[in-house]
Amino acid sequence: MKCLEFFPVIVTRYPQDEDHAPILEDEVHARISAAENVCDGDLILASFEDNGRSLYFNDQYPASGYAYDPDCGCGVCPLDHAGPVVVLADWGGWCDPWPANAPVLIIPTEDGRLKG
Repeated sequence: MKCLEFFPVIVTRYPQDEDHAPILEDEVHARISAAENVCDGDLILASFEDNGRSLYFNDQYPASGYAYDPDCGCGVCPLDHAGPVVVLADWGGWCDPWPANAPVLIIPTEDGRLKG
């Protein structure tokens, strides 16, 4: 039996404007996952604001997890992060740290596996 975790969030419609790149995958496959359960290759679409509404990024990007190192020198990891942290991507020296339990809107990898 697989455990499910429900998040109090609202997924809003993806913005269709010049500031947001079109999603090249079928949006029907989008799922909410805890950051710690995102797999390498999952397509990251949005984070969620404190009020629970989705906050889409200008462009989606694939996850490629890295170990969290607050002393890595990227300028983002040393910021004060409460609780466990995961790094969902690294763009040549700029990390993408997330609270491990933060909800993330993703399109899972092609084989559809989610950890957890």
